[in-house]
Amino acid sequence: MISDIHVGEARQNAIDALSEILRDRNIEKAVLGQDLFGLLRVILWLPPGVDAQAVRGRVAEALAASGRFWTGDVWVCSAATSRADKLIYSAAWEEGFAVPGVDRLRIDERTRTRTAWLPRFRSPAWKPRLAKRLLETDEEPPDQGPPIIVYYSFKGGVGRTTALASFALQRARIGERVLVIDFDLDAPGAGTLLSGDSGDAPVGVVDHLLEAPLGEVQLRDFIHRCEREALVSDSGGEILVMPAGKVDEDYLAKLSRLELEIWGNAHPLDGLLLQARKELRPDWILIDSRAGLSAAAGVLLDGIAHLHVLFGTSSAQSQIGLQQVIRHLGEERIRRDFPQAKCLVVQAMVVDIVDVEKVAHGQFNAWLEAAMRDHYFVAADEDPGDELWSVRDVDSLESPSRAIPVPYRARLAFFRSIDDVAPDLIVGPYLELEARILGRFTAPERGSEDEGSGEEPRDEGT
Repeated sequence: MISDIHVGEARQNAIDALSEILRDRNIEKAVLGQDLFGLLRVILWLPPGVDAQAVRGRVAEALAASGRFWTGDVWVCSAATSRADKLIYSAAWEEGFAVPGVDRLRIDERTRTRTAWLPRFRSPAWKPRLAKRLLETDEEPPDQGPPIIVYYSFKGGVGRTTALASFALQRARIGERVLVIDFDLDAPGAGTLLSGDSGDAPVGVVDHLLEAPLGEVQLRDFIHRCEREALVSDSGGEILVMPAGKVDEDYLAKLSRLELEIWGNAHPLDGLLLQARKELRPDWILIDSRAGLSAAAGVLLDGIAHLHVLFGTSSAQSQIGLQQVIRHLGEERIRRDFPQAKCLVVQAMVVDIVDVEKVAHGQFNAWLEAAMRDHYFVAADEDPGDELWSVRDVDSLESPSRAIPVPYRARLAFFRSIDDVAPDLIVGPYLELEARILGRFTAPERGSEDEGSGEEPRDEGT
C-alpha cells in the first residue's frame, strides 16, 4: 500500500482513474464520495447485462493508487438494488457537483465547515437597479433592488473597512441611503467606525441570524443611523449601519451558536437582505467581509453580491490568497457553466512616495494581469459574443486586471472619530474607487442580458 500519498493527491488520482474508466460505456455514471476524513468510496450505475463483479474489480484496482484514502468500497446500482439503496445512491448523485469535462462523474463531498467555498454557486436575490436615488414614492420592480457590494481582503489591516466607509460617505453626501452590514463577525469594526448619532445598536447581525429563523423580527432594532453633518453634510442622505453585534461577555456565546454553513440553496443572510430591501429601501448595500478563507467570507463570495471589491497588497502572503479568491470568482464558476462573479481589485497600503508608488503599482498590476489571465478571463475564442470578461479586455481601463492603488496615509492610521477624517475619505484615490464602482452599475455589464441584470447561471443543472 502507498503510505506517503496525501489527501489531495489521493482525490485527484481517483478522479483521473474514474474519468478514464467512464470512457467505457459499460458504466452509465459514477459518484466519487469523500467523507469527513478524506476517505474515498465509489457508486456506479450499470446497465442490464454488465458483469458487476468485473467492473468492481477494475475500479478497485484503478483506485488503489489513492493509497490509504481508498476504502475499497464500490457500490453498484442496478436492477437488483433495493429501493432504499437506490434512494441513497440517487441522493448522492443529486447533491454531488460535476467534474468539468466528465459529464457522467460527480463528486459528493462530506464537509464540516466552509461549505460555501465548494463549487455550488448561487446568484443574487435580485438584479441590481441602475445607480440612482430611490425616492420613497418610487415603485421598485420586484426583480430589482439595490446593488450589493462585498468588500473583501485575504489579509486584514489593509484599509478595507475604511474604503467601505468612504464609499458610504460619498453616496450619502449626494442624498442617497446606504446600508452597511458588518459581516466581519470574528473581528467587528464597521459598526464602530461608523458609529451612530444617538449611540450604537445594542444588537446586530449575529442576533438577527439567530432570532429571525424563530419568528418575525423588527429590523430597526438591529441598526443605527449616521446622519450627522460631519459625515453626510446637509444632503438629506443617511448611512444605516447594522453592526456585527455588541461585543460583550455574551457575544462569543452567541457567535458559537451561529450556523454559517450553506446546506442547500438558501442561507439566513438571504433573508436578512430581502428584509432590508423591503423595510429600509436602501440605494446601496455594502457588506464588510471577514478576511481569509473563513466561513463568513465564503458565504459572501458564493454569489450573493453584484460586485466584489477585493483588497490586496504587494506581499506574497496576500497575493497567494487573493489568487485563490480570483480563481473562485472566475475559473471555478466558468468551469461549471456560470458567468464570472463581478470584481475589481484595490492595491492597498501602497507606499506614499511617488517613485516608489509607480514601481509598486507596476509590479502589482503585472502580477494581477497574470492571475486574471490564468484564473478569471476566458479565451477570446470562448466568448465570441463578448459577454464575459476575456483576454481581449486586459487593456481596458475598466478591466478587473487594472488595480486601483490606494496609498497608505499616516493620518488614517489613527484617529479618534471618523468625523475627524471624513474630508480625507472623499478625495483622491477614494474618488477613483467610487467612480470604478459606479461604472459597474451605470452601463450593461458583461454577462448581463440587459441593463441592471444580475448573476444568472447559464445552466441551473450544474
